[in-house]
Amino acid sequence: MTMSRAMKLTRILLPLVVLAGCASATPTPIPSIQAIEGKWAGTITRGAGSQDFYYLTVHPDGSIVTQWGTNWKWGNITLDGGQGSFELMDRVTGTVRYYAGPSGRSLELKPEFEDWSATVTPVK
Repeated sequence: MTMSRAMKLTRILLPLVVLAGCASATPTPIPSIQAIEGKWAGTITRGAGSQDFYYLTVHPDGSIVTQWGTNWKWGNITLDGGQGSFELMDRVTGTVRYYAGPSGRSLELKPEFEDWSATVTPVK
């Protein structure tokens, strides 16, 4: 299998595996920014299903940096009663869902008024 084909296969299977685990799970309250601090990687799914690799860095102060394709965005994650929300520099806002269980941790970012979502797991 060529590297290009392996990357395409990974792009397709990784989100399905992560989403399959999240689909049956209930989001876990986020106790603090420290619980989600660090580097995360996964996929972003846009519109009709096109996907790209998605990278998220959560800093101790709640500031974030996201990157996919040639796009870089900065913003913040805030918590209120264990519920997470994000705001990016271009005024995109949305929810952050945290899943923690025996199969690992993941975050799902979903904007309120745009047609995309991102699912990431911690970078090891």
